[in-house]
Amino acid sequence: MRFLFSNTPVKDIKNSKNLYIKHWLKVCILLIITGLLTWYGKFHKPSPMLTHINDFGVWIIPNKNGLGALVALPNDGNDSNKINTGLRIWVSPPDSLLAFEQHSSVRYRGKNIMVIGDSIDGRLREDLFSTLDSNGNFYWLGPLSAELTGEDVLAELKLFNYNPKDYILDIIYEGHKLRFFGSQAALDSLAEEPLSVAILMFKLADEREPPFKTYKQVQSLIWNGKNETPDSSRIALNYEDAMAVIHYREKKGLSARRLHLKDWNPSY
Repeated sequence: MRFLFSNTPVKDIKNSKNLYIKHWLKVCILLIITGLLTWYGKFHKPSPMLTHINDFGVWIIPNKNGLGALVALPNDGNDSNKINTGLRIWVSPPDSLLAFEQHSSVRYRGKNIMVIGDSIDGRLREDLFSTLDSNGNFYWLGPLSAELTGEDVLAELKLFNYNPKDYILDIIYEGHKLRFFGSQAALDSLAEEPLSVAILMFKLADEREPPFKTYKQVQSLIWNGKNETPDSSRIALNYEDAMAVIHYREKKGLSARRLHLKDWNPSY
């Protein structure tokens, strides 16, 4: 605040007026700069930045079928296999991937992309192809071999009743297991085994309380439903601007948290 007041001693009226003019000119310039910086930080939207270099990360968003997830597998540093810059897996994707990109900061491109889910319409197929590099590869329901996932990730897909909608997708990274459930049939087949994060991709008929409420083997749960418990490890995503992210840090391991996806339309 000392910039707003001048305490410089003056010897005559002329010098006094000149000093006050210079002082208030500096104050006006400072206020203009502050206003411009405030406007820039609040309203300016930076141009999207595309990246071909992936660390491990998962983004979960609501869509008309429940939840969708983008899984970015990390670079394994081995260019002799087909992964090169990391495989991207879309699990139960929304109808428009580009609409999702317009409302988020996620702009991944690469050589390979895979979809886990029961259907792929024309619009989704076009969006998928637009995120591929030239001579890139598109896969549906696999394969999930090390040739594509890399040496640092283990992935397994299980289908029930020969239905692509009834799936369990397991992804293991740095000792943590993520499990994606595609339907109630898949959820009912759950075996007693260690899990880090369980993600329910479908809408449950009964939303009175989160599943796995007393299942201590689940470190975090992300689902499409009401969250009536104060447990921060149970993340419900059925509200406006809902989004969640899972990331890995060497010191803290795997963690999940809520984010906001501004103006996202869950009807996709």
